[in-house]
Amino acid sequence: MRRTRLSLAIAKTGLIAAIAALTACDRGSGEYDTTPPLIEPAPPSNVANLCAPTPASQSTVSETVYYKYSSGKNWTAAKADCEAMGGRLAVPTSSSVNDSIKSLAGGSNVHLGVYQTASQPSVGTGFVTVDGVTPSYTQWAGGEPNDYPSGAEDNQENCVEMRADGAWNDRACSAGSVQYICEFGSAPVACPSGASCAIASGATTYSCQCPSGQTYDPTNNGCFGGALTIQVARLEVDKAVTKAAFVNFPLHAKVGLKGNGNTNSIQVTLGLMEKPASGAAATDAELAALRSCVVGGTKVKLTGDNTLTWAEFDGTLPPECLGTDSQRNYNFFVLVDGVEEVSTEGDKYRVFNAKEATTPLGLACQTTDPMTGMLKTGCVIDVTVRPPPGLDIALLSATPTSSVAVLHPAAPPTYQNPANPEAIRPILTVNTVLTQFGRDRRTAGASTLPSAINYDYDIIAVPDTNGIGRKPLTVNPEGRTGSIANLKPGEKLEVEARLHPTTDFRTLTSPGGAWAGVTNYKVRACARVPFLENGDPQYAGAFGTGNNCKEFSVSLVMGNHDTSSASSQSESNTYTESWGSSSSLQMTLTGTFSNTFNTTGAYSDNTVKGTISSFFGNFTLFEGWGDGQAVVSTLKADLDYGLKIFGISLLSDGTSAAATVSYSKDLSYSKSSCITYSYGFVIVSVDLSGCFTAAAGVDLVLSASAGTTSSVSVNVRPYLTSTLSVTASLNVTLYKVSLSGSITLLGVNATEGDGVTATLGFTINSTSPVKITITFTIKATLRISSLDGSVDLVIEELETKWCTKKIWGVKIKYFCGFEYDTAASYTLFSFDGYSTTQSVLSRTGSAITIQ
Repeated sequence: MRRTRLSLAIAKTGLIAAIAALTACDRGSGEYDTTPPLIEPAPPSNVANLCAPTPASQSTVSETVYYKYSSGKNWTAAKADCEAMGGRLAVPTSSSVNDSIKSLAGGSNVHLGVYQTASQPSVGTGFVTVDGVTPSYTQWAGGEPNDYPSGAEDNQENCVEMRADGAWNDRACSAGSVQYICEFGSAPVACPSGASCAIASGATTYSCQCPSGQTYDPTNNGCFGGALTIQVARLEVDKAVTKAAFVNFPLHAKVGLKGNGNTNSIQVTLGLMEKPASGAAATDAELAALRSCVVGGTKVKLTGDNTLTWAEFDGTLPPECLGTDSQRNYNFFVLVDGVEEVSTEGDKYRVFNAKEATTPLGLACQTTDPMTGMLKTGCVIDVTVRPPPGLDIALLSATPTSSVAVLHPAAPPTYQNPANPEAIRPILTVNTVLTQFGRDRRTAGASTLPSAINYDYDIIAVPDTNGIGRKPLTVNPEGRTGSIANLKPGEKLEVEARLHPTTDFRTLTSPGGAWAGVTNYKVRACARVPFLENGDPQYAGAFGTGNNCKEFSVSLVMGNHDTSSASSQSESNTYTESWGSSSSLQMTLTGTFSNTFNTTGAYSDNTVKGTISSFFGNFTLFEGWGDGQAVVSTLKADLDYGLKIFGISLLSDGTSAAATVSYSKDLSYSKSSCITYSYGFVIVSVDLSGCFTAAAGVDLVLSASAGTTSSVSVNVRPYLTSTLSVTASLNVTLYKVSLSGSITLLGVNATEGDGVTATLGFTINSTSPVKITITFTIKATLRISSLDGSVDLVIEELETKWCTKKIWGVKIKYFCGFEYDTAASYTLFSFDGYSTTQSVLSRTGSAITIQ
């Protein structure tokens, strides 16, 4: 069970105070709850904070991207240039990668990311990559390295280039002008039209530089700024809201904007302004006394070509919208604010009430008439806010990790080691997102909800021609329940469940069963609580449980523990699991372990891969692999192994021999990658920089021999410890931000003996026809810890400080400086931690003949 929090608390200042200043409202003090609605983050973005100039040519090998630059530099300058782009000078890690770099070089000499550390005893020692590790692969030309012209070690030639033929040569680091190739784990940012990729004055890294008067927004990868006139053209809200809106319940709305001028990033805030009792005849004094509250905020990219752009709001109506009243009547207001401060004060604020209905700005907006469904001029929408009807649990989504459910045999694998059984395979894994509405935390006992949540899952055939009805599925204990004791209104609780078939379901889908041969099914997830729910009847139905279930479709296929036959034997398995939410931060770990015999030989392929999905972007954190094979026809043995961090290949090599080949090494590396994301809050957008650090390695003992009696022995332990730290920046004088906390992302195989140990052996009994006898012992274990810790953000607002003193016995107030007061606090991430040890493969077999 994991909880992803995104909570917000506004103190007595902030945007509400700004609205107060614009409307000259006097709201009094102490009446309002200090908790505004939860605000959803913008969609995930793959935008990093560094770009790369357009290369002369480029290529992609596996996931690694190479850019060639034909402008000559010495080695030191070329290294600095690649690093300023967020990459490194290219490092060949195998003969195939060397050939790819040679091909991209196009017949030119190019710098490589390899150099010799100082004060070495000989010309051939002390070479390391730009990451500071001994290269796993080299391709020196004959007689190289040689520290020309002396031929003896004298620090004359400490850097490496690739010649046109692909062979390596040492050369002076500061001499000459040579082309170079930069290597990236993923494609760098391509700057938008009108911008250039350059190093700004005083900076050390490349970034997109916009024309004068505009600013680069990394989240939208665009140049924003310059004069822009903003029009609120549409306002749409759920039809149910026009009947009644309840405090601490959801409110869905969207605002349509048009811009005339320059493209800009716009902060949009939606709120409620008290309906004037006198309508169009309201006096200035009456308008000044109207109360208001904020529903939600978001940030959108608004072009200057009058294209309609929607800002969508999916928030929770905060208690300050009601205060201590039994109900209040409201209209909507919209606050639009260009990030680059390009709009005028008159452009920023729109109140859609009877007083403003006939003004040019009021007539420019349209909304859908709830009675006719047709557009009408004017966006005056009446809303009555009332107390919450009660406590309501809502299941927001139930999402399977795959659209295909696999029903594995009930019996364990034929060759499973009974002393160390494998984890039972689910037919499906589902991620559920749940929230609660209605609980007003100002009431007694409101800080604790009544009990835990329980989840039920069932399945039904489509079509269910025999009328069997829904059948339950069993769930792993962690996926069965979830704690809602401190769940705030609108806060999300995420639980991942592994679903398993019951005996009844297996009988139904077996030959002769009522669902035999059916491939299409619907799975339903439902949240159950042992107390009476009283939700908004528009969403939850008359009994409050209408929003407790979600249904999705899957295809069912029959699986096998292996794909063995008379001519082959396969002992394989794959493990995949995710933690967290891709809307904020999600880790996914995949382990693939494949061991196969057939009449051509024995093959063992093993890979462990960790990926991240978050609002910082989606990328591969690390990938480690170790493979071995022994081939019958050629009597040749091969090994392949490697490690990538953030897509950068730090180790990728292979060896082969006609008889026996072996490799033993424990290599570890540490790298970090920082990505900038602009997060649109209610009060102000904040630039967050997420720095992902990975200390990863791969512990390898590999050997293979080919002959009449052949074997493959694989001991592979990819391991990882990774963390996320977040910093925040805000270029607004009135506010400052601070962050605290960090997240442990993923730990894998920290203990000796984790990973995969596989010994495959075979004896050739005859070659015509091929007939071999095989033996195997395979164990694959993943020890995992994931997502633990929290990151909290506090925004403080600059306030005028007033002091008092007496002059001739009269007390007066006077300005005495500024001070910061807390305007908002956010919990960006909060995870309780998860750990497990999974036996993915545990097989042993002997004296098995295939032919």
